[in-house]
Amino acid sequence: MQQEMIMKQNIILLLLLIFSIGIQAQSIKVDKQDKFTGFKEKRTSFEKIVSDPLIMGGQMGRNIWVAFQTFGDSKVPIMIMKWCTNEVRAIDEGETVIFLDEDGKAHPYNNSQYTISSRGEGTVGALGMDLQGVNLILTGDFSVFKDKKMTDLRIYTTDGYIDFKIKKSNATKLNKMYKLITQ
Repeated sequence: MQQEMIMKQNIILLLLLIFSIGIQAQSIKVDKQDKFTGFKEKRTSFEKIVSDPLIMGGQMGRNIWVAFQTFGDSKVPIMIMKWCTNEVRAIDEGETVIFLDEDGKAHPYNNSQYTISSRGEGTVGALGMDLQGVNLILTGDFSVFKDKKMTDLRIYTTDGYIDFKIKKSNATKLNKMYKLITQ
């Protein structure tokens, strides 16, 4: 009887551990200064803001992860976007990525370089490393992320555009990340 109870407790503990692995708070993952040049670099953790389910034979795991990054003494961040597209995609330099806020206002940002998808790009960790993806570096005024919740995202590619929904919990992550990087 006591062994059964201990086994149940161990199973519950194991399940809690497994489910908590994916739970991460936004944090500063890179905060360094080059000892030779004094150049500073600061980056938040990557957080998933869009997630499609993995479905065999259909759309498979189109995930979008983002992080904010600053360089030098600048408090003006860039956004690094990792998009697991699972398809071959290209995004031109200067192409637009638009976030839509809770009031319906569009906030456009520009991709800083021509990007074409390749295997393993657009992922954080091992999940999706065999899928096509792109890494985008977005520039613009991200100050709206301090207070506004984003509800939608549109990414323009060389083939048109693709729209995504952002859940409220993921919109909150964006706010926390922006505040963290601009402190």
